[in-house]
Amino acid sequence: MDAIKFLIIISLLTSFGVSILLVITKRWHGKHTFDPIVGTQKFHSMPTPRVGGLAIFIALTVTWLFSPKSLSQLLGLLVIAALPAFSAGLIEDITKRVGVRDRLLATVVTGVLAWWLTGYSLNHIEIWGLDYFLLYLPFSVVFTAIAVSGVANSINIIDGFNGLAGGTLMICFSALGLIAWNVGDLQLAQLCVLMVVIVGGFIIVNFPFGKIFLGDGGAYMLGFFLAWFSVMLPSRNPTVSVWAPLLICAYPIIETIYSMGRRYKNNASAGDADTQHLHSLIKIKIIRSYFATLSAYMRNSLVAPFCWLYAIIPALLATIYYDNTAALAVSWIIVFSIYVILYKLLLQAKIPEQKAVLSTEF
Repeated sequence: MDAIKFLIIISLLTSFGVSILLVITKRWHGKHTFDPIVGTQKFHSMPTPRVGGLAIFIALTVTWLFSPKSLSQLLGLLVIAALPAFSAGLIEDITKRVGVRDRLLATVVTGVLAWWLTGYSLNHIEIWGLDYFLLYLPFSVVFTAIAVSGVANSINIIDGFNGLAGGTLMICFSALGLIAWNVGDLQLAQLCVLMVVIVGGFIIVNFPFGKIFLGDGGAYMLGFFLAWFSVMLPSRNPTVSVWAPLLICAYPIIETIYSMGRRYKNNASAGDADTQHLHSLIKIKIIRSYFATLSAYMRNSLVAPFCWLYAIIPALLATIYYDNTAALAVSWIIVFSIYVILYKLLLQAKIPEQKAVLSTEF
């Protein structure tokens, strides 16, 4: 236990320290690493480094090197498996020239590599008919890789405001870790705790002041770890329904599904950016209208807590009903319905003119 406590401290200090270092040295690398302040999904007012993923990667690597034997082998394999997705994302963060298709392919490759290195894949999802095909290993591997890619990209989609993606990830990893602990999977529970700590080290710098952003590299890497832990949990523990991790990840998954449907309806490319996400509507209809007198970074940071409250609901339900597929499926329907209701209410809400005019930019 002392070794784990030491590892937690090392993980936290590394993540926080590298994040701070990237902020302090931004004058030298900012030309390549700054996130532009102009764009469809840009809601910040100052040029900011978007290479927080580098802090995450270094923290994971250091954690791996200092890990006891009970954790080091598995953690090392996962860090290696994450390299294609992380590399594609980091290169995009720096060059802005990696296409959506190439990044999507990189996350799929990461999913296949993770299966090859660890041997885990989804062989059932408790849906009649589909489970039959999942018994066929090639189909199972491809399905798992696509699912992993979907979760990784969903984290990137919600990475729009200070603390939003990081806080959501901490909620999800905490829920997975709690279930793992309850079923006696100490190794996975400890890995989840370490992920919470690593994200926490970054989020201290990211929230609320927005001094550094996660970027594509960080979103893809952390999204992969979240997805793979979600694959491992039911694979290693038969009493855990595959719907439990699916419910835990409900918020980013639903955001992605809803975004794809919206863009298809509007004849827009799936890779096109827009300002119609739930977090975008919260910013436009609530924060900008009712908190217009606050500073820009505080208005930016107020979006995340609203979304965290929503993300906590499926996470809590999953920890309660992790072994009950029927209850988890019903919970998924309820959580999805809540999202749709909230989304439509925000979409139809009118901005009070006397408050809207107080702020013309976020």
